[in-house]
Amino acid sequence: MMTSSKIRIIYILLFMAFAMWRVFYNIYLEDIGLKGSEIGTINAVIQSSIFVVVILWGRMADKKGIRPTLKMAILGTALAMFILSYLQEFWVILLFIPIMTFFFHPLGPLNDAMAIQFSALEKKGSFGSFRLWGSLGWAVAAILGGFAFTLFPVKYSFYISTIFFLSIIPLLSIKRKKYTFTSKFEAYTLKDIFRNIPLVLFIGIITLYGVVCAPVNSYLNLYFSSLNSSNDTIGLAYAIMAFSEIPLFLVGNRLLQKLNAKKVMLIALCTMLVRFVLYGFFPNENLALLTGLLQGVSLAFFLVGAVDYIKGLIPPNQDATSQSIIWGAYMGIGQTLGNIAISYMIDDFGMVGMMKWWIIPSLFCVLLTYVYFIKYKYVIQKEK
Repeated sequence: MMTSSKIRIIYILLFMAFAMWRVFYNIYLEDIGLKGSEIGTINAVIQSSIFVVVILWGRMADKKGIRPTLKMAILGTALAMFILSYLQEFWVILLFIPIMTFFFHPLGPLNDAMAIQFSALEKKGSFGSFRLWGSLGWAVAAILGGFAFTLFPVKYSFYISTIFFLSIIPLLSIKRKKYTFTSKFEAYTLKDIFRNIPLVLFIGIITLYGVVCAPVNSYLNLYFSSLNSSNDTIGLAYAIMAFSEIPLFLVGNRLLQKLNAKKVMLIALCTMLVRFVLYGFFPNENLALLTGLLQGVSLAFFLVGAVDYIKGLIPPNQDATSQSIIWGAYMGIGQTLGNIAISYMIDDFGMVGMMKWWIIPSLFCVLLTYVYFIKYKYVIQKEK
């Protein structure tokens, strides 16, 4: 039987696995001799399939059950991660990455959907109160990895990540089905999505924010590397960001009760704009570490607000599908476009220069989102 304790442990292990790979993967690619443009291309390919993949897996989970679907995706990811550790040629990695990400991408939204359904059925906790354990797992793994990969080759991050993934499998076993975590499935097709104009425009907002967040989500390790930081400092930087998310996931839920999803999201977007100003115009290692404390606002507030807002835009009983839309637009299309742009610019401008340039799309995102929320002031059903 699934319990709140199991969900917390799954979040910790899952995000430890995520961190062990993502925090140090660009450093690994740099170590094996890849250029900035090649690293940018690989990151673009990593993100490119998210939108389609997570929606396919989300629809399957809504129909067949989240736990068995999540277990299948984890097993595929663990095997692919192990194989990826032996690939070092640019073109070979580029061809294999889509296979790995087919299984990797749905893990986050499926786990989020399971937490959302559990909290709704059991009336215990909330999405934010469960998701903060993922931030804890990421922070711990980033610190441990930072120290470990100062002493040992970064390649070991693949093996450690694989072990964390496999350790989740026993927690997803179904001995007694109190809750199967399925819905009364009614397919919400792409045709339905495109008929829903407020939803289409909101997906556009999420996508644009994904573009905006690309330098921080995918290249902050190279930013610190450009400041001559060591791997343990890079690990500390990611840990600071993750720890900052923990209390703010809870604060985000309280702000939703006092304010609303729109204001919480706007706070997140404005905070990201401030971060780019600090990273771009004040390139200092210590200041960059302190700036990471704003991650909790720019990410936690955004996710809490987006999860709450999108519930009013789509039919009920579509938990996995709604999470897939958020992840697909933000991490998929948005991050892909951002990484493609960065791959063309990074070798010419460097990471500090990239942070300065990214102030422009960040400011545009804030203004566009503000206009959207004025236009669709009464979209959310609970605000009517």
